Amino acid sequence: MALVKKALKVYGLFLRSLQITASIFYKGTKPHIILGSSAGTNINGNSKALFLYMKASNTALKGYFITRNYSRYKSQIEQHPNHFLYAYSFKALYYCLTAKAYVITHGPYDITPFKITNTGKPLINLWHGTPLKKIGIDSHHATEKAKDKMLDDFDGFIVMSEEEREIISRCYRTRIENTWVTGFPRNDLAFVKNKAIMDEIPFIQGKRVLVYAPTFRDSGKTRLFPFEDFDQPSLIEFLASKNAVMLMRMHKNELAKHKLEENEWLRVCDGNLVEELNELMPVMDILITDYSSSYIDWLIKDGPSIFLPYDLEWYNEFRGFNFDYEEVTPGPKVYDFQDFLFQINRYLDDPSKDSELRQKVKARFHKYPDNHSSKRVYKRIETLLTTKS
Repeated sequence: MALVKKALKVYGLFLRSLQITASIFYKGTKPHIILGSSAGTNINGNSKALFLYMKASNTALKGYFITRNYSRYKSQIEQHPNHFLYAYSFKALYYCLTAKAYVITHGPYDITPFKITNTGKPLINLWHGTPLKKIGIDSHHATEKAKDKMLDDFDGFIVMSEEEREIISRCYRTRIENTWVTGFPRNDLAFVKNKAIMDEIPFIQGKRVLVYAPTFRDSGKTRLFPFEDFDQPSLIEFLASKNAVMLMRMHKNELAKHKLEENEWLRVCDGNLVEELNELMPVMDILITDYSSSYIDWLIKDGPSIFLPYDLEWYNEFRGFNFDYEEVTPGPKVYDFQDFLFQINRYLDDPSKDSELRQKVKARFHKYPDNHSSKRVYKRIETLLTTKS
């Protein structure tokens, strides 16, 4: 495996050098853009949602999604023939060389191995979450050297609200006019039940659905069910009595580390099974999280959330927040197991509870609480490319 990775790296450098050399002599473009996400390893996020919109709408500007994950590429190529690119290929080289723009969600590795900065082509960042936490040059844990190397001055950077616009513009040194308030394309997925997704998770059929999505910690260990009085058999008994399955957004290995076992009522549902949390929202009843901004996406459907901020003081010191945590988290903060069960039961009995609080936060973070964000983003990109031509 190590030898294969080394060979791909060398081959990637070869393709990149060909791209750079060819771009000196070839300046033409074709009516398409290249989309990538998650360092090229996953097919998800706002890039995926925009890609799906462009393909379904048969837009004039075509989208090609690139990934260096060969298994993911193979899983998509049948469904989207001719629109998916395997990164380590001459076909990917051709489409990257002739693209009008590059679209990412995280960083330059989204379109590995090709060069996407300082190419003369627009670079657009669709991002991957509301900046609830400190990011970019405001990051607490990034070194000054790392901050200097961060991508900035994007030709387009999307956000969901005017308040976020100011933060993103500052944190990624992007002109305010290039920071677009459009909403996130991935939120469009929350409004439509995808049969293909449902077929992947038949174990939710006829059940209430709870999703547990804890935050990835850059440092330190994430605790699951962080209660001194936690008891898994009691949790399973409770879920069964409520006919509710809890989907865990993490790898199976994480369950084992926490001495938890999968069963009918507690199921792993990570990115390998359902790539996008928003694709679960059409069937979700409750979201359980700590500092993940996914609850802000969930607000677009007035969905109830339960928060488990067991290490809030440490997390605030390590990562920091752009907002007052208590003020922008419209749901109960839970610190013991019995209250955890109580709050789940409360929302299952009446999902409208705390709706007034959620509506206030929703108004703050969602300028467009609808399912047309992909269309708005596409129009902004189309306008940008028209002015650049």
